Amino acid sequence: MKAGPKAAVDPTPLPFRPRKTGAARLAAFCQKFIKTPKGTGALKPMKLRPWQIDLVGSVLDAEVQPRTAGWMLPRGQGKSTLMAAWGVYELFTGPEGANICVVAVDERQAGIVFGIARRMVELDPELASRCQVFKERLVIPGRNAEFSCLPAEPKRLEGLDYTLAILDEGGVVTRDTYEVLTLAQGKRERSSLVVIGTPGPNPHDNVLADLRTYAAEHPDDSTMVWREFSADEFIDHPVDCRHCWALANPALGDYLHEDAIVALLPPKTREATFRRARLCQFATEEDGAFLPRGLWDGLSTGVGVPDGVDVVLALDGSFSDDTTAILVGTVSQEPHFDVVATWERPTGDESYRVPVAEVEQMIRDSCKRWKVTEIIADPFRWTRTLQALEAESLPVVEFPHSPSRLTAATGDLYSAATNSRMTHSGDPRLAAHIAAAVIQEDGRGMRLAKASRKRNARKIDLAACLVMAHSRATWRATRKPKRRRVRSFAA
Repeated sequence: MKAGPKAAVDPTPLPFRPRKTGAARLAAFCQKFIKTPKGTGALKPMKLRPWQIDLVGSVLDAEVQPRTAGWMLPRGQGKSTLMAAWGVYELFTGPEGANICVVAVDERQAGIVFGIARRMVELDPELASRCQVFKERLVIPGRNAEFSCLPAEPKRLEGLDYTLAILDEGGVVTRDTYEVLTLAQGKRERSSLVVIGTPGPNPHDNVLADLRTYAAEHPDDSTMVWREFSADEFIDHPVDCRHCWALANPALGDYLHEDAIVALLPPKTREATFRRARLCQFATEEDGAFLPRGLWDGLSTGVGVPDGVDVVLALDGSFSDDTTAILVGTVSQEPHFDVVATWERPTGDESYRVPVAEVEQMIRDSCKRWKVTEIIADPFRWTRTLQALEAESLPVVEFPHSPSRLTAATGDLYSAATNSRMTHSGDPRLAAHIAAAVIQEDGRGMRLAKASRKRNARKIDLAACLVMAHSRATWRATRKPKRRRVRSFAA
């Protein structure tokens, strides 16, 4: 994309006058102008598969174009590429003032879809010469037509006037987002909202599931259409059932490769997550546990972390109610973990406060025992302690518990545990906190959470330490060692 003012575009009509209509016309447009940007068939003309034409045809070939369409299909079916191609098609062939928006669950996903659409335009001279490419939108000035991608934030969506809106990840977006989009219709004779995604972590309380239920109960409503590729009727089948794989994944054996699904089979991923993402089944966790039963015990070595080795320390601090914990982990691509110390409020002692000075001294003592490369902690409520330790030239690293950071770190830890790329000492305190941790899922992914917010709920603070320590220990293991600064500590 060139910086600065945009050059004038070719005002002549696009040389595209097929006799076909509806979805067949879109397929012809893709065959002539769209090149697949990446993956299987990269840089070759994009040929829509029959099942893709049927999906788009549920909207474009209807006698009365529906105002709302719901599509449920698993991950890996190329929906971002299909959405981008449909958006580009509408941009170039739609009505005067066509407005196309793809609404994704966050800025990152919106950027992925827009990047695909932009690349499609750039790869074809006919399209590129007739379109202006901006940072977050494609524009054809002569027709006042625009294609944009937006995050699923209701305040960013107010005032839209679209011809086509595609709402991605309908299983996890908020109802407010859906309602803002659907209520934006009515200003144009023809406009459609397409909600697409997989079943959400709460399969009975999300936009996609509600649309599915409504379509089943109101089959004669021409303003709404539903399509799905799912093995939900066979949820009692095992996760490696090839019949279910083929039923739910129309791209399997084409540009979705079977070995990729095999590589993700439980316990490498949790069963309910696999069923939702790969089989479009409305599955829930039986107990919400972070790790499959028995997996944690199998990672125990029965020994602690040797003195003098390179380690990271993770601190999860509280004020009074929760456990304050310090965990140690070796700097390695396959780290080993052990509990350093914990502090808990004695039963019935309402006046208890965490002995902050004692916690700080334990960290100092640990720095004498091991070669500590990082002291990791969320600064919430412990900023003064971290500042004091940093003033002593100790290697403090803040680890704010933002959703995006915790999601990435939790996923990495889960993958390491299920693939035996980490070990632990077998400390029963750590085992208890791991067993108490459950998963909270949203559009970003999964992260650890408490099973209950009640005061007497089981604690997960050591599990939180483990998430931080694993993230930083494995990252440290990839960095080139620096010359160590020698510092003596007073007894």
